[in-house]
Amino acid sequence: MIRLNRSGYLAKPNGKIPRRLFCASWFAWLLIACAFAAHTQTPAPARGVIRLKVRYKSAEVIKELPRKRFFLINGSLDDNKSLAEIIKQTAFESRECYYRSKGATEQLIKWLDDNDCESIYCRAIEERYVSGAEAVPEFKNAYDQALKELKTPDLARRWLTNYLPAEIRDGYYQARKRTIDKLIAQAEKLSGKPVMSIMTDRKGTAYLTNIEPATYTISNLIPSETEKSRILWLCEREVKAADLAIAMRRPFILSNEKDPKVKCEVIERPLPVCK
Repeated sequence: MIRLNRSGYLAKPNGKIPRRLFCASWFAWLLIACAFAAHTQTPAPARGVIRLKVRYKSAEVIKELPRKRFFLINGSLDDNKSLAEIIKQTAFESRECYYRSKGATEQLIKWLDDNDCESIYCRAIEERYVSGAEAVPEFKNAYDQALKELKTPDLARRWLTNYLPAEIRDGYYQARKRTIDKLIAQAEKLSGKPVMSIMTDRKGTAYLTNIEPATYTISNLIPSETEKSRILWLCEREVKAADLAIAMRRPFILSNEKDPKVKCEVIERPLPVCK
């Protein structure tokens, strides 16, 4: 066993080592070990970030496009030319036409439009939509059924969605999801890479992070509806290694207005007249 004597030396059979020299040697070996461990570790690859900003011009007003999903597909527009044609040829019913085909009332269609909802679940249903001048007949009927079973008015209002027919409750959302899932599967098959997705916030902004540097196609796959039109974006973006601070200063802006600095195909058509 090694011990320090009273003079501050390391007592050993073959001599004396100063305590300070012993500590300095131990610290040096520690630094060498740490340096060796750091050298042998593989550094994390640099990744990229996209700050996506989506807006559109309606009449003379610029508006953000909130709560819409966009997809990041590996490869340039040229690489994804066949996929782009599939996307452009994919027919999908507008929200109003879908709900009219299911016999929805004007009040329900207005509620969906006012709240920009793809399903009944996107907003809490307030009391005024169950009774009074703004009542939605579908909500009122479901509420009356729920009240018979749940007995409590507040519970009945909160759970009335369970008493709506599935096609009214979220049929449009489910049909939209099935179509998007098919397009994603096609994109992943062609590119051999997974598709990333993100939803814009209430200000039309979204962040795609931890992206491998490469060239990508950004699209909403199914046209997004505005007050008067449907807009489909197919855009190309080269992603370089960068941090969030740089992405914040350089947003990638999607718009229905032509921008020579952005490589985009934008297809905008008026909302269809529902039969």
